[in-house]
Amino acid sequence: MIAKEFGIPCQLGEILYSRGVTTLEQANEFLYPQLSMLPMPERMKGMREAVSCILENCRENRPIFIHGDYDVDGITATALLMAFFKEIGHESFFYIPNRLEESYGLSVSSINRLVAQCPCREGVIISVDCGITAIREVAYAKQLGHRIIVTDHHEPQDILPAADAILNPKQAGCVFPCSFLSGVGVAFFLVMALRKTMAPSVNLKKYLDLVALGTVADVVPLVGVNRILVRAGLEVLSAKDRLGLFSLCNCSGLEVEQRILSEDISFKLAPRINAAGRLGSPRKGVELLLAEDLQQARQAALALEQMNTARKQIVIDALAMVEAECVEQAQAGIDGLTIYQHDCHPGVLGILASQIVERYNRPTIVFADDQKNGPGDLIKGSGRSIRGINLFHVLEQCSPVLEQFGGHAMAVGLTLKKVNFGLFTQLFNQKIIQLNNRLSTTVETFIDYRMTDISLLTKNFAQALQWLQPFGEGNPEPIFLLPEQKLLSPRVRNGHLVFQVQGRGHIFHGIGFRLDCPGMDLAQPANLVFQLKRLWFKGAERDQVHALQFVSP
Repeated sequence: MIAKEFGIPCQLGEILYSRGVTTLEQANEFLYPQLSMLPMPERMKGMREAVSCILENCRENRPIFIHGDYDVDGITATALLMAFFKEIGHESFFYIPNRLEESYGLSVSSINRLVAQCPCREGVIISVDCGITAIREVAYAKQLGHRIIVTDHHEPQDILPAADAILNPKQAGCVFPCSFLSGVGVAFFLVMALRKTMAPSVNLKKYLDLVALGTVADVVPLVGVNRILVRAGLEVLSAKDRLGLFSLCNCSGLEVEQRILSEDISFKLAPRINAAGRLGSPRKGVELLLAEDLQQARQAALALEQMNTARKQIVIDALAMVEAECVEQAQAGIDGLTIYQHDCHPGVLGILASQIVERYNRPTIVFADDQKNGPGDLIKGSGRSIRGINLFHVLEQCSPVLEQFGGHAMAVGLTLKKVNFGLFTQLFNQKIIQLNNRLSTTVETFIDYRMTDISLLTKNFAQALQWLQPFGEGNPEPIFLLPEQKLLSPRVRNGHLVFQVQGRGHIFHGIGFRLDCPGMDLAQPANLVFQLKRLWFKGAERDQVHALQFVSP
């Protein structure tokens, strides 16, 4: 029914149905997301109070202080609010903590450094992508005479900060229809609400490139409201009108005419912006996004490129140091990996955890000594999870042995005393076992559609598949199976399988990264598991088969 109504291949209709898109109304919203479909910002709990607070602050000509976070989500949210307040002519200042020297989120020192940019003037502090657990720090800011608005998307705890307003769709009593916004998504809805009363003529669409960047980078589900924001944001990003992103695309190998996809954010743009925060220079990311002349933008992009190159080497070295411990724990049957490397660079703990999760399919937390105040008795960790395990809820059950923790289902940060590490390791593994009843050590590949014959593989099908974009968390790129497929001109080049596939009326180029198929006769038919991608190659878009498996029937 869906396929016939919307003129898409029946295979795509079946994939949509299997993903819960079962009615014509749902299909229309999925295939044709419009900004007009966004919910009213006033539906978010705390929005009226936040707008009232900012309006009063602006009428009294008081400064606005924006406190950000050092990842892409926090950096884009900071840039979004800075750009908006500058456009409407109101004075604003920002500060993002240095993760190598300061604590995550709001702290007494970061608040002092933020408000010191405009001394002797009380104003309103707006936190972005942080603050939902900062009870003591919010109280401190209010003692200084400032009002404070917390905008965040991380999991709230039982007691909330005594802020003038809290915007977090996860907080109790919030009826906003999307509880899994990114931090920059929450900030964008605040700007939507402010525009109504402060600047109704301002076109907010130009800010959606920032929203798409932060939303994809933070790996929140790309469905519902997030799908609307990211689909529109990718259009803005592809136009490359923002000088900083234009320059960063050049450094990333993305051409001027190239359409930007969500995977370009994940694998090219976001890592470069994240590198600034990981190596202790998050301000450089904001400067890139706010650059107003091309020379400034190019310099910022080049600085991020250099930091990302340095970050890659740090990760390679760190992974080599912890590999033996990972293997030992996995072979011992431990389900929740906890890795401690005392001198590991604190900026790459999350990346290490992600790579270990990818290899071993187990929730993982990587720890290093907390060196902010010199050698001490605290260690700091960053964790990543797998589908079906809410890592934040696991840490809630481990909270008696933790000093501090925060995050969400798939990513967490935490601090604990070094003497409690052994106890935490046991407790963490026990909770993972209870939740998952033993994990599989292999990653299962879910096949979205089994192609009964090669005639289904056409250029029209590859083109129609783009209607399911953007792909990401909650809307993964479809995986197909062609049984007993014979490859054309198969060969292994630099450890990658290179081949061609004869479709109906078209020959598709193909590649299988790190898929060298040892011991197989590549000339013989086998089951081809693949994704069908549309890539930019030598100035034009081209369809390509990405093989995930090539195995005997």
